[in-house]
Amino acid sequence: MLEYAAIKMRANNSMSRDDRFILGVAVKAVTAEAAVDLLDDNVSQQTPTAVAFLNANTAVRATENTAFRSVLQRFMVFNDGVGVDAAHRLKYGSGFPQNLNGTDFTPLYLARTRHRFRVFLLGARPDVVAQTAASLQSSYPQHDIVGYHDGYFSADQNEQVIGLIRSKAANLLLVGMGNPAQEFWIAANLERTGVLVAFGVGALFDFIAGRFPRAPRVIRWLRSEWLFRLMCEPGRLWKRYTVDNFKFMAYAMGDALKYRFSPH
Repeated sequence: MLEYAAIKMRANNSMSRDDRFILGVAVKAVTAEAAVDLLDDNVSQQTPTAVAFLNANTAVRATENTAFRSVLQRFMVFNDGVGVDAAHRLKYGSGFPQNLNGTDFTPLYLARTRHRFRVFLLGARPDVVAQTAASLQSSYPQHDIVGYHDGYFSADQNEQVIGLIRSKAANLLLVGMGNPAQEFWIAANLERTGVLVAFGVGALFDFIAGRFPRAPRVIRWLRSEWLFRLMCEPGRLWKRYTVDNFKFMAYAMGDALKYRFSPH
């Protein structure tokens, strides 16, 4: 049974004025600078914090999977992508202050945090996570990359993985297992790892290791990275960026109409 109650995070004990609800998930409507400060303040106060990123696909999964939506209520969630931004505009009349997707925000946090972390990486293939660890250590020498483990381990090996993370005295954990698997794993195991901050980072390790290419900067600036990824991996991503996107917009329009015509 997942130990959802084990995560004691300030962000989930009470709603803040920065929270905006996208399909029932509380998302922080903040700039990147403010997001760094929120996380750093929790670290300073020794408050374990799990971080997730809500994009259109994740929001659809949370809408259709109540267990996943319950897990996300225990995370500090940031907005990822043009779809979630459009949903915010439909519901609240304006977009999010910035796009805080995990692929860009996670490295930005490592660069800008006022803390020095002992970082552990969990997920992806053995060669990919090893390459990512070496790259991150070179790029962010102020932190110590203290260990890594691939994401291909069985349930019987879970305690061994947790023990490895604890043995390294890691206080920041990057988990790249894809969602919702990475969020379920973090929710179940965060407290026992001993870390203070855990990010669910999706395909970040594959990007850093060069297994998947990032879209050119101009495409990212145009908020069209989803189209670039679809072109690169049509067989794997066609459903996410076609069927799921249509479902997301239908859910988002219903959510916006309910909000606008309900007293609050």
